[in-house]
Amino acid sequence: MVHSLELTFDDAAGAAIIAEVNRLVAAGLRNPHRHQRPHLTLIAARSVEPAALSALGPVAQRLPITIRLGAPIVLSHGAAGAHGGYVLARSVIPTSELLSLHATVARLTAGFVDGEFGHSRPGEWTPHVTLARRLSDDQLAPALTLVSDNEVRQVVAAGIRRWDGEARTETLLAGRAC
Repeated sequence: MVHSLELTFDDAAGAAIIAEVNRLVAAGLRNPHRHQRPHLTLIAARSVEPAALSALGPVAQRLPITIRLGAPIVLSHGAAGAHGGYVLARSVIPTSELLSLHATVARLTAGFVDGEFGHSRPGEWTPHVTLARRLSDDQLAPALTLVSDNEVRQVVAAGIRRWDGEARTETLLAGRAC
C-alpha cells in the first residue's frame, strides 16, 4: 500500500474540489476520488515513517500558500497502478515557491521514506489534485467534459498530512495560520 506526505487545503478549497468530484458522482462515473480529503501529494512511497511529519515543522511554518489549479489532466494507466484505467486530475501550476517547498520536503524526510515512487521525486514530480481514478476509455471523454473549463482556480494549502494507506489513517500537521 502507498504511504504519502501531502499538502491539505483549507475548507473553501476542499469544498471547491469536492464539488468537482460530486459532478462526476452525479453523472454516474465510477471511482470518483470522494472518500479521501482533497490533497496534493508531495511524496509517495512504500512506507513513510511517522517521524517524517515531525521533521516538517519548518515547512509547516511556510504554510499557508496559494496554489493555482489549472486545466484537467489525464494520467495513463501506468500511473494509475495495478488497477488500470486513467486518472483524471486538476493540474497544479508549479510555481518556484511550490517547487522549493516540494524539494525541502524531499530533503527533510529522505531518512524516513522507503521505496519512494519516481513520480514524486524532485525533477520528476507532476503536481496534481486527483478527481477520479480507474476511469475506462468510455468514461474518459464524459468525465473531461464535466470538469473542462479554462478557469484557473486559486486554492490555499494550509497543512501537511501523512497518509498511511495500509491503516487508512492520516496524521495532520497544521500550517502557522491553522
